[in-house]
Amino acid sequence: MNNSEALLLSLAIAILAGLILYSIYLTYRSSKIKSAASQAESLKSMLDEYAQKVQEDESTIDEKFESEDITIPTKAYPKYDNARAVDEMGLTQEEADSFVLDLIKALEAEIPRIEEAILGSDHKAVEEIVHTITGSSSTLGSGGISSALISFYTAVQHRDSFQKLYVHLQNVKYYLAELREQCSVE
Repeated sequence: MNNSEALLLSLAIAILAGLILYSIYLTYRSSKIKSAASQAESLKSMLDEYAQKVQEDESTIDEKFESEDITIPTKAYPKYDNARAVDEMGLTQEEADSFVLDLIKALEAEIPRIEEAILGSDHKAVEEIVHTITGSSSTLGSGGISSALISFYTAVQHRDSFQKLYVHLQNVKYYLAELREQCSVE
């Protein structure tokens, strides 16, 4: 075999190898396109199923969790006392009372978020919200709402069922109403 024949044979092999590689590339590319289309179809199907589930499950938190056999165990906590804010933070009684009014507003704003997290079975979100408001209420005072929130937070940390967390939320609502009444908040 002379040099020109060897060169032609090498060229033929290189062209054949190029065609094989190009064929493999086209196969890979078409499977990737099919795979992306398949994934998109699968995602669309999942979203459709989720949308259907959400439409079917538009019950409120009370409808989902409240039943005849649940009693809300309101403990006999002492009334909420904001003396800690006066004694430890150096606030005047008027300033401490003002902070309690702000606490009431914050709790009222967070309750719908807690309900949403419980409905969504989201322990992490419930824990984050309850942790924050428990800290705020405990910093200002003790008893009442603060004790109810500490109990609620403990239940969240123990990963109690959402049914039990719902009961704790009702207890918090009870003591929030009591605090609102004590402070004559309309």
